[in-house]
Formats: sequence, C-alpha cells, structure tokens
Amino acid sequence: MAQSSTKSRIKSGSKVLAEYVNDDYSLQLQACDSEIECRAGISVHNLEKSPSPADIISILRRNNITSTVDLEQVAIFCTEAAQGNNPQDMILARGQEPEPGEDGWFELLVSTGKDVSEWEEDEFGRVNFKDVQSFSNVEIDEHIGNIHPPTAGEPGKTIAGDLIPPLSGKSANIIAGAGVRLSDDGSQTFATRTGRAVFDNNILSIAEEFIVDGDVDLSVGHITFNGFVDIKGDVLDDFNITATKGIKVSGAVGACRIQCDGAVTIGTMTGKGLGKIVCQGALRANYLNQVTVECWNDIHIAHEVRNSVLKSTGSIHIDSGQISGGEAIALEGIEVKAIGARSGIKTHLTSGVYFPESDRLKYLRTRVKSVAEQVKRISEALNALNKKPLPANRPALREAIELRVGILTQRHVNLEEEREGLNEELINFSVGEHPTARARINVLAKLMEGAVLHLGETSEEIKMERSGPMTIIENTKDGGLRFLSHSPLAAVVKEPEEDSDN
Repeated sequence: MAQSSTKSRIKSGSKVLAEYVNDDYSLQLQACDSEIECRAGISVHNLEKSPSPADIISILRRNNITSTVDLEQVAIFCTEAAQGNNPQDMILARGQEPEPGEDGWFELLVSTGKDVSEWEEDEFGRVNFKDVQSFSNVEIDEHIGNIHPPTAGEPGKTIAGDLIPPLSGKSANIIAGAGVRLSDDGSQTFATRTGRAVFDNNILSIAEEFIVDGDVDLSVGHITFNGFVDIKGDVLDDFNITATKGIKVSGAVGACRIQCDGAVTIGTMTGKGLGKIVCQGALRANYLNQVTVECWNDIHIAHEVRNSVLKSTGSIHIDSGQISGGEAIALEGIEVKAIGARSGIKTHLTSGVYFPESDRLKYLRTRVKSVAEQVKRISEALNALNKKPLPANRPALREAIELRVGILTQRHVNLEEEREGLNEELINFSVGEHPTARARINVLAKLMEGAVLHLGETSEEIKMERSGPMTIIENTKDGGLRFLSHSPLAAVVKEPEEDSDN
C-alpha cells in the first residue's frame, strides 16, 4: 500500500508534526514543550517490516529535525517496535531550553548593623566583649554600594535548530533615599552625608541618628557613630560613646568616656573619678559627680556638681544648684546658685581663662620638671657604670653592662632633646587674645567658706560665708576681689571709683 502522510497542529502543550500510516505500521511524531522535544509513538502491524533506525532518522530529517536527534533513543525505539512492544511517547530528539538571565542585585559595601558580630581576638587571644558594634560609619562621598545589572541569559534551541530567545533577568529596583546619590550610569551609590547605611524595602539611605531604646550594656557595647546618638536608657560603667553630631542620654551615665563634636545632653553622671566628657558643643546635665569635663562651648548644669572638674571655653551656669569640691574654669564667666559646702571643702573657680592654654602651660611646666629629674637620675647611673671597670673575664656580664650603658645614653640624648624643645616652647609661650573673656563670677545665693576664687591676677580663699546675689570681679585698682550687686555675665561692670565694694 502506498505510504501517506498527514500533518495537523494541536494547541495544547504539544502539536502533531506528522503521521505516517501504512500496512506495516502507524507512526506519529509530536513536538512537545515549546518544540524542545520530539516524541514518537508507533503501532507495528508487520514485525518483519518494522522501521529501522535509518528509516526513523530519514523521517525526522523530512521534518527538519537533524542536529538534535538522540541516536541512542532512536535505536531503543526501533528495537522496542521490532519486538512488538509498540513504544509510545518516546523522546527521539531534544533541543535545549533557554537559560533565563540572572536578576540584577545590589552589593552593599558597608555594614548596616544587622549582621551578626564576630568576636575578634587581640594578639594575646583576649576578646573585648564591649566591642560589638557591627554597623559601619559612613563618610561623605564614600562608595557604599554597587548595583549589578541583570544578565541576558542564554538562548535555547528547538528540535529544528531554531533559536529560542531567553528571558532577561529583572533589574534591581534600588531607590536612593535621603543621604544617597547614584552615579551617572546608575551602577554605584555614594553617601552625601555622614551617618550609617540603612537598607530596607530596596531603599538605601544614610541615617544621621543612632537610637538605643534601652541601656548601653554588653548587648550594645561601645558606640562610635558619625552622627547623632540618642540613648533612651542608661549608660553603664566602662561603655564609651563617641559621636560627631550630638549625644543625648535620657538616663544616668556611669564611669564612661563621652566624646562628641557636637552638643551633649545627659541626665546624671557619676564618674567615680574616671568619667570624662569632651564636647565641642554645649553640655547640659542635671547632676555631675566626680566627672571631668572639657567643653568648647557653654556648660549648663541644672542641679548640682560635686568633686568634678569643669572646663569651658564659654560660660558655666548652675543657676539652680550648687558646686562643691573640685574645680571650674570658664572663659566667659561663671554663674552658680551656691559655691562650696558647709564643711569648708575646697572648691576652686577660675573665670576669664582659656583652659586649653592654661592646661598646656601646666603640662609644659610639669613635664620640664619630670624630664629634668629623669636626666639627673640617668646621669647618676651612667657615672656609676662608667666608673666601674668592665670585667674582662666575664664576657656575658661585660656585654650586658655595655648594652645598658648604650640604652641609658640614648635615653639621655632623647630627654635632653625633649627638654630643649619644652624650654623653647615655654620661653615663647604667650596667651592669645580672647575678646569674649570675662573674669567674673556670679553667685545667686551662697558663697561658702573654703571657696577659692581666681580672677585675673588675684586668687583669694573665702574665709566667711557670704549671701548673694552678687557679682565678683578682680579689684584692679586696690587688689583683691570686688563683691558687687548682681548683674548678668554679659553686662558691663563699673570702674572701682564709680561703685563701692559690698
């Protein structure tokens, strides 16, 4: 019987490529899975005339299927057919599925703080469990991330050898939030302000605040932040905070170091002689005890200061409280409700002095004295060593003595060079001009016995309690101090001949 061929299409996941029906067998070819596979089914009527592999390959070629033929599968198909098994739905040719492109992604080059901290050991194998800060401090114009584009993917191939275009990956939908800019080509992100990176819901921004909802303890560790630090709880002993734009602690601060390029506001601080605050902006606190403060602005204390050292390049205000013990130095004046204590504890107040200069002068004088003492002791030791004859019969001892002489000699030379530099600085040391300087102390209520006031060239210890309000200045005409009626720190004080002392 003559061989006939019919073709039809099926709209489902497969379509009929061809049907071959004759007296010996009935063969159907189907293209499946978007024409990536060619499947075949056969019913053999005459086993002696079952199609050979060459017959099947010839039929496939007639349907433009050549390079994708699976010869092994064709051989199995023909063997099964010759045995009368009538194989169905066997794959005779296979193309290649397209590989979709990878999605674009964002590579963050800094830490947001969500990463788990890894403990780092020092050279001695020790771990500081207080160094747990995991976020990165970001600087202006710092490169903080890369936006990687999607890839195009790899094309596939049908059973006929036609290319199947792949699906491209999706672009990374990154939104530049506050404090972030994109590069011109959109592939990089840069910070436009200092702070820490925040990446949420595909929005990248730079936060200028670091908020701690509870206490600063081992779970938080030391804080170093290029921005504003807001602590809702307390700061426990030995946890340090450093910030550039400001620090606010709602609760109590222990024996810590607080350092800030901006203003600092705290509740209370008990420093135990170890606590220190260094700030460029104004300091505000309710209570300080055994704390050292170096402030390049005004200091405002609401209630009390005890046994502390306050240094300010502005003014010091304790309008509603008392300062007892310790020392207070201000360039632009001091105003306090009460000075000293009933016990007569010494409380030193200095006004009109720029403390960085006075501190440097004090350091120079102390260091010169220390260096001179060291030079003297080394000279005595060298003289003693040089007087003793070196033991010729004990080479190890001789070598040790020579080594010690060499070390002391070099140390002596270094100290002499340092002393020369210190003396030169002392000779040339001069106090700068400070137009805002005010050698004035205002006492609103009580000036108690034991207070020591330093104004201008005058230093005087108060021997008898005085009641305020009063303004105290140096008596440049007759010497000593002048106790005047109270006037604001910025007010102009009359000359001695125009106003009598209290």
